[in-house]
Amino acid sequence: MKTQKRFLMLAVATMLITASCNLPRTAPTATPGLDPLAAAQLTVSAAANPGTSPVVENATPTFTPLPTLSATPAFTPTSAFTPTPGFAYVTLSVGTNCRSGPAKAYDLIDTFVPGQTIEVVGKNPIGDYWYVRSPNNQTVFCWLWGFYATGGNLGNVAVLTPPPSPTPVPGFDVSYDGLDSCVGWWVEVKLKNTGLVAFKSMSISVKDTVTDVTLTDFGDGFEDLSGCLSSGITATLDPGQTYIVSSPAFAADPSGHNVRATITLCTNTGQGGACTTKTIEFTP
Repeated sequence: MKTQKRFLMLAVATMLITASCNLPRTAPTATPGLDPLAAAQLTVSAAANPGTSPVVENATPTFTPLPTLSATPAFTPTSAFTPTPGFAYVTLSVGTNCRSGPAKAYDLIDTFVPGQTIEVVGKNPIGDYWYVRSPNNQTVFCWLWGFYATGGNLGNVAVLTPPPSPTPVPGFDVSYDGLDSCVGWWVEVKLKNTGLVAFKSMSISVKDTVTDVTLTDFGDGFEDLSGCLSSGITATLDPGQTYIVSSPAFAADPSGHNVRATITLCTNTGQGGACTTKTIEFTP
């Protein structure tokens, strides 16, 4: 143990002498934190174990600063910009028909749905219909009821003269409604006015195709018989109205026979005005 200590001290002395011989003219800068005795021990260890690097336990570590982190700002979405059209326009809150003129009597041209931007070209004198360009077909123009429409740039829209009102087209549906009897047998048919104008007169012809008997009647108004009693006559068959009328009575029971009924309704009395005819076949 003493021999090792002497050897260590001899090594230190040798280092000090060597260092003093090679000292620079300027004052040395002391390495903080490194004990001379510890340095000598490291030197001896290095000499005894070549190829290994000494570890300085008391050396001051080199500090490497961490990068400064900056918070990424939260993304705020930008709302989509919807440009306002530079022309007069409307949009709808409810789907609406567009017609050849400013009334329901005109032909249907197109139908628009809510959310469409519809260019306005003009308006009728009353101001309740817009004359518009169809967003479904840019070459089509029609009259749009403005009740469900809102829009912009409408202050200078031109007032236009609508086309002449169309002549209402009469129309009706007919169906077999039953067989009744009292003195003879008659068929009953149900009429429904599906047009836009009232009917005021009618004619009815029924034929039993088995017996080849044909019966005809005509007159103003519409009559329904119940048994041997009349339920009255209605003077007009108005649009949307339904009414049951009775045919002339057969002398023989037509039950099980094929019967053909032809009905003509007219818009004026005496079978005048606009008339339309329909034929049905049935088996009572």
